[in-house]
Amino acid sequence: MDFAHTADNIFAVIHSVLETYDITHRILSITLDNASANTKSIALFTERNILQAGGYFFHQRCDCHIINLVVQSGLKEVSNRIERIRDAISWIGSSNPRFQEFGRHCTLNGLRPRRFQTDMPVRWNSTYLMLKNCLEYDTTISGFYNMKLAESGCPPAQSLTPDDWYVAKIFVEFLQVFYNATVTLSGVYYPTSSQAIHQIVEMSDMLNTYREDNLLGDAVVAMETKFKKYWSEMPFLYALGVIVDPRIKLAGLEYLLEFTCNKLSIDYSDQITDIRNKLFEVFSIYERRFGGVHTEPSPEPDTQPLPTSWSILKRRKKDKSASSSSSTTRSAASSGAELNRFLEAQFDADENTENFDLLLWWKTYSYRYLVLSYLARDILVIPVSTVSSEQAFSTSGRIIEPRRNCLTPEMVEVLICVRDWEHARKRMQNETVDEQFIQNFSNLFKISPIYMSMRVPAVTRSRTRLYMYIYL
Repeated sequence: MDFAHTADNIFAVIHSVLETYDITHRILSITLDNASANTKSIALFTERNILQAGGYFFHQRCDCHIINLVVQSGLKEVSNRIERIRDAISWIGSSNPRFQEFGRHCTLNGLRPRRFQTDMPVRWNSTYLMLKNCLEYDTTISGFYNMKLAESGCPPAQSLTPDDWYVAKIFVEFLQVFYNATVTLSGVYYPTSSQAIHQIVEMSDMLNTYREDNLLGDAVVAMETKFKKYWSEMPFLYALGVIVDPRIKLAGLEYLLEFTCNKLSIDYSDQITDIRNKLFEVFSIYERRFGGVHTEPSPEPDTQPLPTSWSILKRRKKDKSASSSSSTTRSAASSGAELNRFLEAQFDADENTENFDLLLWWKTYSYRYLVLSYLARDILVIPVSTVSSEQAFSTSGRIIEPRRNCLTPEMVEVLICVRDWEHARKRMQNETVDEQFIQNFSNLFKISPIYMSMRVPAVTRSRTRLYMYIYL
């Protein structure tokens, strides 16, 4: 959009695309970031009465954007300590003679000389990577930086302290969960709607663990406040994403929400009843549409070992949960026999694996749960983040740059298509982790020049010196 991003303009652009492809009444969900104009534009779609499946899934907020807001609120509380580390590594790398001296200091301490990349305020994961890559050099950086400060007569208050590095170390361990959640929820080769609640549980557990920490307590409180702002009411998509997982179902969802409630004091009790009622309502919509379809059974998939992320579900008392699940689901609706049959089937987390293919399971067992298989198919393909689409838009910026500004539109199309096809062959399309971005922080070890000479044609009567840089 080359004009103002108002709600009316956003709606007009999206609606024009839908009309162009004649899919206006076939859109199940739209995933957007948390800009207020986006939310208002969704209301305009609601007024046109073009929502599918009761409209419960139509508007999804980008999870990764919410995680970014949560982490940024915590970074503000520890910014002073992180700022000192940032200043130190920036100062060391700002001068070649100074960096060479630091390299000798590293060698004396038995470490490999290297540079350190500073972070970018708009990308919290860059702060995480900056701290993670300099922790191994904490003593060396402090010793060299504080020594130079003392030589220049700077006040001791500017020096790096062990508390600064303690905060950095603990904060890296703390942010690891949020970093992993961002990577997981940005995936494109597996359903992410079924992963959202798992990541919310992991993050809530981490917030609870560090809430009383003397140095991180204020940051955790700020993050917890932001966390509750967006997830004190669990999105129905996330709930249904785990309900259609045969390893969890409704009883497992109740346990996960109870676990989160105990960690962050969020009351989900009323929402569980609402989720159950919506579940039967949505199922009835699909039952009217697909109740007469028939399908053939497929070969059953293999089972594999249990992933560690399911540890809290293993602790759940299966006999108690099964009885409570069956009694509540029977009273939830007089119809929906297929849904009741699925929810009352035996729950066993021990039969599951991190390689478990949820879409394949529903394809395999569609002959048993015909209507539910159509519902699960629609639910599991809804993305919970906009990262992959944003990466698609940023691809052109990596191709059209100042050094390649004479490319024709046809050549740009060729380059983008070839790149995408090659990544598709390697299953690397829209990688959730920007490898080049990570390498900018990791592969900055000091390099050494190797001087070489070579003969050039006699007519020049000169010698050219080549400089080859290699990683030590």
